[in-house]
Amino acid sequence: MAKTVLFVHGTGVRKAAFEATAERIGRGLARIAPDVKLLPCLWGDALGASLRMGGVSIPEYVKPAGSIAQDEKNIALWSLLAQDPLFELRELAAVPADEFQPPAVATDKQLLRTAAAGLPSEGSALALLEAYGAAVYWADAANAVLNSGVIGEAIDAARKPFTPLRLAIGRAIVATVQARLAELNMPGLPKAQRDELVDLCLDRLGGREAGGLLDWFSSRLIGLGLNWATAKARRKREGLYGVAAPTAGDVVLYQARGKAIRDFIESRIRGSGDDVVVVAHSLGGIACVDLLILRDLPQVKALVTVGSQAPFLYEIDALSALPFGEALPDHFPKRWLNFYDCNDLLSYKAGKVFADHAEDVEVASGQPFPYSHSAYWDEQAFWDAFAAVLN
Repeated sequence: MAKTVLFVHGTGVRKAAFEATAERIGRGLARIAPDVKLLPCLWGDALGASLRMGGVSIPEYVKPAGSIAQDEKNIALWSLLAQDPLFELRELAAVPADEFQPPAVATDKQLLRTAAAGLPSEGSALALLEAYGAAVYWADAANAVLNSGVIGEAIDAARKPFTPLRLAIGRAIVATVQARLAELNMPGLPKAQRDELVDLCLDRLGGREAGGLLDWFSSRLIGLGLNWATAKARRKREGLYGVAAPTAGDVVLYQARGKAIRDFIESRIRGSGDDVVVVAHSLGGIACVDLLILRDLPQVKALVTVGSQAPFLYEIDALSALPFGEALPDHFPKRWLNFYDCNDLLSYKAGKVFADHAEDVEVASGQPFPYSHSAYWDEQAFWDAFAAVLN
């Protein structure tokens, strides 16, 4: 059994996000191989990209303060909420309200407002989030939604506080938490826990009506929402660079000066013992594939790439260490497991690209992009396949 797993992170990751992901990997390893030692390879803080002159090169830069299956509909909805957590509430608010509101409806709406006001201190939600290092963001997310003004408009427009409205409030808060995690390049909540968190909000807001009305999004928002999302995806320049500078910059920096990053990873491998499994995420996968092509490191018994772009770069003849058409060298690790998710737009299949040298494993997280890019660690399918590498 392999004694050491070395985790090499991907683009845009810095200390806090690295530690959050490493904790999840550590929990997974503890379940399948408690004797295996997890070691870090955190190259981003020292060698990753940053705006070294405060962004002075960027103009106007301001420093940052029906036929569709239900699971596909849910992914589409969460994709929209990833761009604007208030999207669903905005659509509900746009529905014309009835002129006549019976007294009972007015009372129900007031009860909903009162219940919503208690969400920032919801204990069950905080307990669930604590396991993922996200509890600290809950109150701010709930207050951001409650103070947005959109929630009041949506409640006013409703014929009654029906299930889709309660769901929309819960999803808006959870999506705001997810957005905050994404801003910090931290892994998002797993799908099951994300949905459980929405259900906790739903219960706090009055529960689901008997008979189960159709989800608002399922019945109304597919075409409208996807068209809207295309327009919403256009970002202000300061927002783009403030969040994306480390992420996009790391890729560009690696292509220009990747040797320093590869040297750092090599030093960590050489200091990890004689029986090492390298687990490399995203850009880390590119760097490790390049490194293991260029260097004979016999202590690496297996390579595991997760959500990596190395196969794509080789196919377009952009992989630094191996021109297209050339085979992997004999010293390259004989065991290579490559994980991808069809919803992760930054993941690629390696098996056919590298003449069956790599074994591809699909993980279907059910998460939209970009959350799918860091969802592998929470999926049992990942750990089931990974366990075989440790034997």
